[in-house]
Amino acid sequence: MFPLKVYYQIFIHDKNGKLVRKTRKRRSRSFVIQFLEIMYSMFIETTTFTVTNLAGTEDIWLGSSTPRALAIAGETEAGILVGSGITPPTNNDFILANQIAHGSGSGQLQYGSQAFIAPSVVGLNVDIICTRPFANGSGAIITVREIGFAVGEGTSAPTTTTGRLIIRDVLPTEKNVSPLETLTVQYTFRTTV
Repeated sequence: MFPLKVYYQIFIHDKNGKLVRKTRKRRSRSFVIQFLEIMYSMFIETTTFTVTNLAGTEDIWLGSSTPRALAIAGETEAGILVGSGITPPTNNDFILANQIAHGSGSGQLQYGSQAFIAPSVVGLNVDIICTRPFANGSGAIITVREIGFAVGEGTSAPTTTTGRLIIRDVLPTEKNVSPLETLTVQYTFRTTV
């Protein structure tokens, strides 16, 4: 059994920050090929290994690079991402089926800053918790049907040509985010002894 597991949970808060809905913690089963390609490249420190980027192009991933997911507010090429697509995940996914854009216009959500809680031991588990809020300032309901996690390369801000999707999940039940509500996605990366 593979010792690394990933779980996700979704929280929806009203305009005052009060929790109004949440899902149970679900197991993510949708690592995509870029996850292992990046690990492989880092293990052998090669400078010639290619990994598909968010633009769908095979691009060299520097084996000495550290994956970067600490996205700032408004950044849509790293960290947790949200979308409205329903296409089932495949091993070769390199983008969300229909990523929701950052902004306050029609069909958009405002991407908050990516946050992390450092690894800690809880019983037999070691967890890293990653969260990111998405605020609805559009004036209409926005429906989220898919989530994902992307990393950039090195210390510079990722772009569609440097960001790489490593996880993509289609939600079993869509989540409607009303105007002024905030949807927060939490991914938990877990290893167990």
